[in-house]
Parts: sequence; C-alpha cells; structure tokens
Amino acid sequence: MVVMRASWDAVVFDYGRVLSHSPTQAEIAEFAELVGVSEPPFFQLYSDTRDDYDCGRHDYHQHWQRFSRAAGIELPAERVARIVQHETQLWMRENRQTLELAREIKRAGVRTAILSNMPRDLLGAMRNRFDWLDEFEVQIWSCDHGVIKPDPAIYKLCLDALGCEPQRVLFFDDRPRNVEGARAAGMDAHVFELAEQARKIVLAGMQVALGQ
Repeated sequence: MVVMRASWDAVVFDYGRVLSHSPTQAEIAEFAELVGVSEPPFFQLYSDTRDDYDCGRHDYHQHWQRFSRAAGIELPAERVARIVQHETQLWMRENRQTLELAREIKRAGVRTAILSNMPRDLLGAMRNRFDWLDEFEVQIWSCDHGVIKPDPAIYKLCLDALGCEPQRVLFFDDRPRNVEGARAAGMDAHVFELAEQARKIVLAGMQVALGQ
C-alpha cells in the first residue's frame, strides 16, 4: 500500500489571518471610523498598542485606554463597548480552507497545533463558538502564558507541549517577525498568504513511499 511520510511531526498554525479570515481594507476603514482615527495610521497603531492585551495583563478597557492615549483621542465607555463588539465579530470568521487543510494534515497522521497571540476577551468568545478548536492537540494562547510572539519563550512552550524537535515542526504565521522568531527557534516557518499556498508547502514536505 501507499504510505504518506511527512517531513514534520507537527504543523502549527497562527489564528488571526491564518485560521481566521483577514479583514479587508474596507472593513479596516470601517473599524477606524468607528474608533475615530483615520486609516492609516489606525491599523498600525491598533497593532502596536496591544502587547499587554495579548499577554493577558490588560483587559479590553485598559487596552483601549492605552490606544486612546497613543492616538490622542478620548473613547467614552459606551463607544469602547461598541468597538469591542465590532472587533470580536471581525476576528470570528474562520478560514474554512485553512481549517480543512489542518484536518487533512491530521488525517495523514501529522499532529496539529495553534500558536497565537490572543487577548482573553476574544479567546473566550472563540471558545464559546468554535468547537473545532479542540481538534488541535496543542493550543498555546499568549494570554494564558503572559508572553507573545516573537519572544523565544512562547515557541519553546509550544515545542515542549508537542514534545517535538524544532526542525520537525512546520509553522505558519501571517506576520514576518513571528515567522523570523520561529525560524530562530529552529522551526520550519513560513509567512502565510493563502490556504492554497500553505497546502503546496505541506504537500512538498510529504513523501510517498511503498510500504507493507
């Protein structure tokens, strides 16, 4: 019979813009308008002010207070509530193509994991809605550990949880700096663009051999 032999013992996926869909430019512009900051620089500022939020040290009130100080604006509590509701929905759209790829990998006998920078508020909403999260054997969420990518410690947490040598782990993330951090940890890491691009990388690492 034909046996599939993989170059990796595990494939690890980021969540945002990998297992979830990426917001469109129109959606980012709409988000910026709700917050009251022009785009650009809204999304860059949004990304640059969330480290403590993703580490689990700040809740959403503290996060948006930090953002408002950096942006030089005021955000009343009622607007923050609307912003958080909008933000949650923006990141709650799973990428079915990537999810199916992860399932195919698992069916081929290769383990799967999630390694993601994630605030507690969004993670709670995801756990309430997405039963498929439990399909991933290992889940490393930054807010649970107080450390975010690309800190070397979070890659070690993932590798230790998997019990894998880093060179036997394939990793996909949409942010180049997180991919660079994974490569520094010894992982085979790639910048995620599309599910089909990731599929080609996975298939290239599979070898077909004749077995008994």
